Amino acid sequence: MTDVSYAIECTDLRLRYPHQRTEALAGVSLAVPKGAVCGLFGRNGAGKTSLMALLAGLRRPSGGSVRVLGEDPWENPRIAPQVAFVYSKDSPDATVNSFTPHNLLKMGALFRPNWDAGLAEHLLKRFDVPPKKTVSKMSKGQAAALRCAVGLAARAPLTIFDEAYLGMDAVYRKVFIDELLADYLAHPRTILFSTHYISEMERLFSEAAVIDAGKVLVHDDADTLRERGKTLQDLFIALTLKEGESYGN
Repeated sequence: MTDVSYAIECTDLRLRYPHQRTEALAGVSLAVPKGAVCGLFGRNGAGKTSLMALLAGLRRPSGGSVRVLGEDPWENPRIAPQVAFVYSKDSPDATVNSFTPHNLLKMGALFRPNWDAGLAEHLLKRFDVPPKKTVSKMSKGQAAALRCAVGLAARAPLTIFDEAYLGMDAVYRKVFIDELLADYLAHPRTILFSTHYISEMERLFSEAAVIDAGKVLVHDDADTLRERGKTLQDLFIALTLKEGESYGN
């Protein structure tokens, strides 16, 4: 039975891509409560993006179950507007690359019920996003900042950031973290955040999960997890460091 107090519920969730021998997700069980800011940590190829795509309703699972805001997200017109999925790369829709920030903000106003146009404009100014350039003409950092601005301004009940600020420099990453925290405190929602910049994001997370080889190794309250390591990054490294590998500061 679905628990409506959870924004995300996955039970033995599995995903196998065509012509792949191993499963991208091999039995993920995860429950994230509404209002949590959850860090999702994993090495490259661990299954983070696959999990996020299922939560956003972009893929159908091969097995198990997934519920977002109490419903199956796959081809669900009630759930789609309630989930904002911010990619780390350019949109797979080539049409978006020909859009200007103005075009994308108009789309947000049309398709996002909680859209805040004032916040979107504010963020574009904070990030120095060129207003007349198309996405294809922007630097990686500018395009990343634009995606992050649109994702925040959507104020979706479930907001997913998949390495969203990859390409932004350290100054703009800090601006993004400050803006995200401020808007979350004013307008709480559930945020799932995949990042390799764990130490930079540490203060945001109320809980965290570590995924490896398509399985969740650990998921708990952030403070409880910190008791197992000095920081969330230390815990992540300890759990995923392979035999023969070394890590140094």
